[in-house]
Amino acid sequence: MKKVSISVLSLLFGGAFKAESTNETPKTSGYYISGGGGAQLYVEESGKGAPVIFLSGGPGLNPEYIQPVWSHFVDNYRCIVLHQRGTGKSLIPVVDASSISMDNYVNDLEALRHHLQVEKLTLVGHSWGGMLAMLYLSKKPAHTEKLVLIDPGGFTMSTMQDLSANMAAKLDEEGVAELKKAGEGHMPNMTAIWPGYFYHKDRAMATRHLAKDSVGQEGINGLAFAGFYAGSDEMVASLKRTAHSPVILIKGKEDPIGEATTDEIKSVLPQTVIHKIDKCGHLPWMENPEQVTEFFSLLAEALK
Repeated sequence: MKKVSISVLSLLFGGAFKAESTNETPKTSGYYISGGGGAQLYVEESGKGAPVIFLSGGPGLNPEYIQPVWSHFVDNYRCIVLHQRGTGKSLIPVVDASSISMDNYVNDLEALRHHLQVEKLTLVGHSWGGMLAMLYLSKKPAHTEKLVLIDPGGFTMSTMQDLSANMAAKLDEEGVAELKKAGEGHMPNMTAIWPGYFYHKDRAMATRHLAKDSVGQEGINGLAFAGFYAGSDEMVASLKRTAHSPVILIKGKEDPIGEATTDEIKSVLPQTVIHKIDKCGHLPWMENPEQVTEFFSLLAEALK
């Protein structure tokens, strides 16, 4: 089996990017809650209505980049963004296998649920955020209302074995060289590999300046992936007993993660309703207007 390094996976599950939005940032309120292991986690909210939790990717990305996604829905929903441990304003004293554990990630969401005083959570997760949402469903099915997965990763590394080739096909020589560094365990120049996320090269070039300074505390990515895959067999077995839980998956057809991941999720969660967007990569809300419009229409329908 072709091996895919954790560092290469990190490029696909979020990369390092910030939000690009021409809209005025909606007014938000923020507060801290105590999560798993007593970690102080920052939560920001905006809007009114039924609560919807938005989970960013990485693992380990600051949540700023998904602001254009949740801010689109503040007129209809209470949009809640959890700064996952070690990201944004949720800094933790030590980043190690104890602090970055799957139990802690689940307990963080449980702490948020208790704070909100709701019985069930609706989770919208991008990339790694989708993986975290599925992990929560596997552990807390009785407290999960619905999952909306946006270009998520899967349960096994084997389903992502073609991702390096998919990325490299869109990059120039500099980008391919940086992608190789990632395969060797080094952090690449994110600006160089940025076009690999997109179908439309002009959109990649127009947003390339955003590929800086969006990673949280060092070390989260590898630890989170290692913990997730170590427990994937148990998670899959649990998820197969959750056919009652609605799952909607929205995916760019040219997302470099590839189709095998979508097929894998469907095989484990057969209730998953899949929507694919033509001429679209890993970041649907940053592609051309046609893809952006379709993405927000699909997400609005999924949240109903």
